[in-house]
Amino acid sequence: MRFITVTELKQRATQIVSQIQEGGEEMVITKNGKPVVLMRLVDEREIVLMASLEPKAVK
Repeated sequence: MRFITVTELKQRATQIVSQIQEGGEEMVITKNGKPVVLMRLVDEREIVLMASLEPKAVK
């Protein structure tokens, strides 16, 4: 797991996403030295499952 700053993410977003996609490495994005976001590769099936578990909006 690598730690990178928000600034580095802004400068190299495409490259970072490609690294995650190709190698499956997780990256923690930090802001002011504190971890705020975990970036990782996801599987489409995982997204479908998560969406199906979300509460439905009431109309």
